[in-house]
Amino acid sequence: MATKAPLMAPAAVWSWTGFYLGGHVGAGWGTTEATLTGLTGGGGLIPGGFPIDQNSRSGFLGGGQIGYNWQSGWAVFGVQGDIAGMDVKGTTPCLFVASCTGKSDWLATVTGRFGGVVAERTLVYVKGGAAWLHTNHTFSAGAGLGPAAFSVSSDSTSFGWLLGLGAEYAFDHNWSAFIEYDYMDFDKKSVAFDFSPLAGVPAVANVDIKNKLSIAKVGLNYKFGGPVGGRY
Repeated sequence: MATKAPLMAPAAVWSWTGFYLGGHVGAGWGTTEATLTGLTGGGGLIPGGFPIDQNSRSGFLGGGQIGYNWQSGWAVFGVQGDIAGMDVKGTTPCLFVASCTGKSDWLATVTGRFGGVVAERTLVYVKGGAAWLHTNHTFSAGAGLGPAAFSVSSDSTSFGWLLGLGAEYAFDHNWSAFIEYDYMDFDKKSVAFDFSPLAGVPAVANVDIKNKLSIAKVGLNYKFGGPVGGRY
């Protein structure tokens, strides 16, 4: 007697469309350029445009990201927000007798992404957008001289642009892993160092700070929802 062929369950179709949430770790490196633009108080003895230092910095970072992708054929469009805590710092001699330290402690970005699907589950993408970097700048002198040592610090939050590229592989309908490189160039930021307690008279040094930063990171994403369809 003839028998019915067994019914085959439809194979799940993978799609990058949907909201996702994840985390990342990585390394950062870059430079900070500082230029003294003027001295308020003390007779204005230092003219503007005096370079102080170029500081190379490096360190580690870790944080999270949230975003949304929309897939149309092979093309994937997306938007993503990231925030990371970091310890990217460096110290260099400045003004001959002192040292200047720059330490960045957080980074936030908002970017658009565009990519192409390769072999169904691998996404290769480029991204671009805006970035914000918070950095503490410290000028110190007389290290090791006890009471003669002093330091002055000031914070800045710089705004800049970001360009990046990466690749992401979906090893499950909800989970994917990625590797990414980003380059950021931040606007020049003016910060003030108050030397009044040291000088005994009002004395504020105005300094222009210029930051550039590269980061390389790896991470995991969890995409909400399951497959969007099926095929036999």
